[in-house]
Amino acid sequence: MRVTKDDVRMDLHSFYEWILQENLGYVLQRELLAKHTTWRVGGPADIFYQPDNWKKCLQVIGGANKQGIPVTFLGGGSNVLIADEGLRGVVISTKRLQKLAWEKDQVIVGAGMALPQLSYQFFQKDIRGLEFAAGIPGTVGGAVIMNAGAHNSCMEELVLQVKTITDEGQSKDYTKNELNFGYRTSALKNKKELVVEIGLKLQLGNNEEIKKLRKKYLEQRRIKQPINLPNAGSVFRNPPNDAAGRLIEAVGAKGWRIGDAKVSEKHANFIVNLGKAKATDILSLIQEVRVAVAQQFSLSLEPEVVLLGFDNNGR
Repeated sequence: MRVTKDDVRMDLHSFYEWILQENLGYVLQRELLAKHTTWRVGGPADIFYQPDNWKKCLQVIGGANKQGIPVTFLGGGSNVLIADEGLRGVVISTKRLQKLAWEKDQVIVGAGMALPQLSYQFFQKDIRGLEFAAGIPGTVGGAVIMNAGAHNSCMEELVLQVKTITDEGQSKDYTKNELNFGYRTSALKNKKELVVEIGLKLQLGNNEEIKKLRKKYLEQRRIKQPINLPNAGSVFRNPPNDAAGRLIEAVGAKGWRIGDAKVSEKHANFIVNLGKAKATDILSLIQEVRVAVAQQFSLSLEPEVVLLGFDNNGR
């Protein structure tokens, strides 16, 4: 039997109706993903789903797998570029996974909690270790996958264990040693698994020292980064013993613009949306910057942002 586009749409609508009927969480059809990314770009998702606990999410992922419906995972939308055409199938956003359970020597955190929010919670309880994250946009889940960091600190230093859901709808637990953390990466980065909960170790610190560091890091971010315009954080990974921002500035790319996408004049490793940028504008600018740096320095900058919905991963 030949499957048509209309058949696929009917299957997706039936799947949407099933999520509603089973009360498995917040769900919408044709939701514009630009509303859920910090670049404020991205087309619609066929189905946009936000679970409020991971066991409900497990059912949805398992059901999608059985139906052959593609699934894409989305955290805070701060490290992704989503195509203007949007994403097919189900996009699962972790934003409502907000668990926060304090234990004796660790805290269990829902993957959807905002990293700055958790950093503030640590400060309120005199717990050190997350000062560096005070101004980093995004969720805790995404931060663990990418091993987010700043100011010579990173998530690796705090993570004890991680719970995920596999693409077949099974829960899976990882210890820290199994996560193989590296610079802006982990073993989870290329797995088709959704991070749903993280265990972080607790270390008491001095409240005044924590407060001082948080204030310092937030001020540095305000001065050095274009936080007043939509952006996705650092676009490129720093190459060994160098800084992507320095290389981009050296080729004269600060201020380069395609449509409403612009290389920030405040920090060259940021691309900002001046208001009406499209994903294609941003991707074209990324490619132009990569070419310029490669020609002048014989070095290939690797994107830190994840590209979703593009043919050949945007290359």
